[in-house]
Amino acid sequence: MASYYNKQHGEFTLTMIQDVVLTNAIGPWNLECIVQFGLKYGESVYSAKATKWADIIMLQGESLLVPDAEKDLQIRIARAVQTGLTHVAVVMCKSEVKTTAKMQMSRLYKGLPATLEFFETLGEAMDWVTQQGYRCERESVENFFEQAF
Repeated sequence: MASYYNKQHGEFTLTMIQDVVLTNAIGPWNLECIVQFGLKYGESVYSAKATKWADIIMLQGESLLVPDAEKDLQIRIARAVQTGLTHVAVVMCKSEVKTTAKMQMSRLYKGLPATLEFFETLGEAMDWVTQQGYRCERESVENFFEQAF
């Protein structure tokens, strides 16, 4: 599992299990955190030699990106979609700013050929990812998101 920690810049942990990238993220995030995230995300996907995958993202805390981080992440997401990211499930149950976070996440994926869906629970997100044809090992996914930072 790759992880990056710096409370003043945002926190995340991520891993890839089969064909699903799991990201547990506590915001707010600045550009430094997003650059580190992009590097760790790329390492996970490309070392797995994935050609098609989905994301499950758990947003926690003040789950917002500062403007320069949002712009950078949008470029990174577009690159991921070009190389195989097709479905993204965002779990909002631990976000303190759900409405604003949904709007920001929607902007990040606007115009991209990837399907973005929002869920209140991890179970709903796992069910949806499975329905999209991805292998989602419930126990492994739940264990990842239960881990403390």
